[in-house]
Amino acid sequence: MGNESRIILHAGVAHFMTYFYEIAFPALAIPLMLSLRMDLADVLKLGFFMYLLYGIAALPAGFFADRLGNRISLIIFFLGIGTGSIITAFSRTAFSLSLSLAVIGFFAAIYHPAGMGLISSCVKKRGMALGINGVAGNAGFVMAPFAAGFINWIAGWQAVYFLAGVFSICWGIILARTPIDETHVHHESPPGAENRGFFNDNLKYFITLCVIMTLSGLAYRSNTVILPAYLELKADFLWNMLQSISMPQFSGASTMAATFLASLIFAVGIFGQLLGGKLADHYDLRWLYFLFHLASLPFAILMGILDQQLLVLAAGLYIFFSLGMQPIENSLVAVFTPARWRSTAYGIKFILAFGVGAFAVYAVGWIQESWGLESVYFFVGFIIASFVLMIFFLISISRKATARN
Repeated sequence: MGNESRIILHAGVAHFMTYFYEIAFPALAIPLMLSLRMDLADVLKLGFFMYLLYGIAALPAGFFADRLGNRISLIIFFLGIGTGSIITAFSRTAFSLSLSLAVIGFFAAIYHPAGMGLISSCVKKRGMALGINGVAGNAGFVMAPFAAGFINWIAGWQAVYFLAGVFSICWGIILARTPIDETHVHHESPPGAENRGFFNDNLKYFITLCVIMTLSGLAYRSNTVILPAYLELKADFLWNMLQSISMPQFSGASTMAATFLASLIFAVGIFGQLLGGKLADHYDLRWLYFLFHLASLPFAILMGILDQQLLVLAAGLYIFFSLGMQPIENSLVAVFTPARWRSTAYGIKFILAFGVGAFAVYAVGWIQESWGLESVYFFVGFIIASFVLMIFFLISISRKATARN
């Protein structure tokens, strides 16, 4: 296996596990609600520090990766999330669960700056590699809801975290024994820009992009944190069908049906990621970024209006575009930043996108209690409309810049 293939493989597994943990918690929200005897809004708030650290720890993780290497960072990532996951499996109170989830979030923050930095700097066909990496992350989205729901049905929610933790630690050991060459193969920055750090001609574009990514992260987290539970409440047609064929009334069976639908919806994002990655290598990244987000807007709003099969259809189309833009966005970060600061740049991106996005658990809880769960998607639509206008502004101020892979 060549160096680029090893990079894509290990970064892909890391991306898979990052998103697996990210979506496993909301997928288990209703079982946790029953186990802890708490309201849904209060259960969702238990993930606040996990999502917050997932974001704010990305910047120091990126700084560390730029200086000590992305491979070492990814080894720490695997061992750390695995340890946090096993601790979570043995948590029995709301307080201990919140703390153990925070451990997962802290180490999960390492992946994006280290993994994205490694791919964007060390793989020649960057757009397609980021698309493949996005597919791996999407596979985590796809498998997490159904796997979490199925394992919960068979053995309880604790088994989900225990098994995932064992796998993560084992993969960290495999990576520790795998050599990776981190020599940069891209040189986008003009002569002298490396010595000036971020203070180059692309600084204002990167700052504008950071504001956009912050709002995008808020919309993204608002959807992922409620989607499995939302489907259990608003799209119960699959569970009704299973009941009609006399499926036994095991505890957690309705959650399993809803999480299966969530898995199907996230599977659609795989095709969006592949399309976005393919297009990113051939067309202006700014216009692609604009068009993908604009296309996602009507489907986000429809998710607040529709139910049953039509809700699943709208959710699938929303996920296609909202996840399909990720290789495009990550390519834009690479184009607007110098190579020696690449992992730090991704750290800045994810501290904004996921750090601010963590507050979505409170926003979603407040909106749900005030106006109902459906209103969350009108909130998401408003946010998307706001940053679509900002993307158009970015296009207008960067007309003379090059934004191609």
